[in-house]
Amino acid sequence: MRSRKAQVSRTPARAGDDAWSRGSTGAAPLPKGSRGREAVEIRGLTKRFGRATVLSDVDLTVAPGEIHALVGQNGSGKSTLIKILSGVYTADAGQIRVGGQALSTPVRPADLREHNLAFVHQDLGLVDDLTVVENVRVGQYRPGRVLRKIAWEQERRLAEESFARLNASIPMDARMGSLPAGQRAVVAIARAVQGRHPGTGCIVFDESTQSLPRETLPEFYDILRTIARSGTGILIVSHRLDEVMSLADRVTVLRDGKAVAEGVPVTDLSEAELSRLILGRELASGRIGAAVDPHAVKPEVALDVTGVSGRTLRKLDLQVHGGEVIGITGAGDCGLDEIADIIGGNTRACGGRLRVGGREFALPVTNRDALHDAGLAVIPQNRMEDGLAAEVSAMANVTLPRVTKRGRLFLGRGWQQREFKAAVDSFGIRPALPNAPVGSFSGGNQQKLLISKWLLNAPQVLMACEPTQAVDVGARLDILRALRGAANEGKAVVICSIEVQDLAAVCDRVIVLRAGRDHLELGDDVTAEAITRATYA
Repeated sequence: MRSRKAQVSRTPARAGDDAWSRGSTGAAPLPKGSRGREAVEIRGLTKRFGRATVLSDVDLTVAPGEIHALVGQNGSGKSTLIKILSGVYTADAGQIRVGGQALSTPVRPADLREHNLAFVHQDLGLVDDLTVVENVRVGQYRPGRVLRKIAWEQERRLAEESFARLNASIPMDARMGSLPAGQRAVVAIARAVQGRHPGTGCIVFDESTQSLPRETLPEFYDILRTIARSGTGILIVSHRLDEVMSLADRVTVLRDGKAVAEGVPVTDLSEAELSRLILGRELASGRIGAAVDPHAVKPEVALDVTGVSGRTLRKLDLQVHGGEVIGITGAGDCGLDEIADIIGGNTRACGGRLRVGGREFALPVTNRDALHDAGLAVIPQNRMEDGLAAEVSAMANVTLPRVTKRGRLFLGRGWQQREFKAAVDSFGIRPALPNAPVGSFSGGNQQKLLISKWLLNAPQVLMACEPTQAVDVGARLDILRALRGAANEGKAVVICSIEVQDLAAVCDRVIVLRAGRDHLELGDDVTAEAITRATYA
């Protein structure tokens, strides 16, 4: 496919209020000397690792005041580009300009500050034990001239100025660990905008919405629009195509290290066309696999949950047969994120009973090995924290649950090599290097390795938590097909997710959790629209 490029305007896409906090949409002059300069201009960016070229002659321009999306499959080069821009990697060729000023690579932290280039990453980079003021101002403290002590009243005032620019109000003395996800994101943004003159530079949001509850996203988007109205450029890296289509002005698509579409207005694209640019092929739409065949469902109950409760979850009852895919979703503080920990035996704050493979367990579960022996496998939401060991090889990660049954890890490795090959063949995992550390793989391939790890354990019940979180559209399709395929083989599959499109694509029934109320089950009408209506009714 030929690369699609769009002509870039040489004037700010938006201009706004130089005080930010008033949120005006009226035009105001940009700082002297900034008019007509691109917020970020990248030309011919190239990066090689050994003989592999991961970025090849990439161009990208973010205009002042625009929201520009950078998309592509995992492994397409997005992360490498962001790491060059943030100073982690050195480019082999190419030029970077911010506000018209050239930056050498590796980009120095001092250059980032001088040219008002800031980053908000997926993990947000916040410290739970510090206060809001400390998180915003860390690394920026201004000690007194004489005693060199931190003037906390001044630090508080500077932090408050950042929140005022965002039209946000958060308790300055609150510990970060006590704040909900939406407010944590606002703190990260406030830290990024501090000290910059409105209308200058660029803020890069690198998968920043992946860990946010869906109900917090409208406020997050409003803050980004407020920043853009001031004239500051915004570059968002996202896997959520609906987010890109509704939020961005233009989009650049990377595939195999090359820009196959550069600066295309989103108004010129449909979501299907954007998917095709990302994948290089058509993406099948609608349902993945046929709906469950009642004759294929096993009569016995594989997973029986009775009165299960946690800190927030209240009295969940659920029966899942082999051959079914059941979805669980919900909005707000409904307990969705507790289910896997409760059923998987990872928390003591719970009650109720569950039956797995004919064996009954009182909650909290005291013997997790017994759950595994009964046929339960849980795919956790946080793959690198709870599911994989970053520095350990991909093959060791995939085969770890069966090591104690098959022998020592470094003896008789033939079976491990066969299992790793089966995972590669099933999911198309790249690179197909068994001894490469799992941390060197892209996010989508890490997720495929994690799912393979438990599918190869031949579970009778498979519970997957946000299985497509932070993966590209191609990996999403592979993962959902694998989960549907597991059910077709007779396994009971439970998917806990806020992604209604995923649930509609593969689930036979969906349970909608409602905080403090009776939970609702959808069976005949498992569509994205019906799930959304039930979730927010």
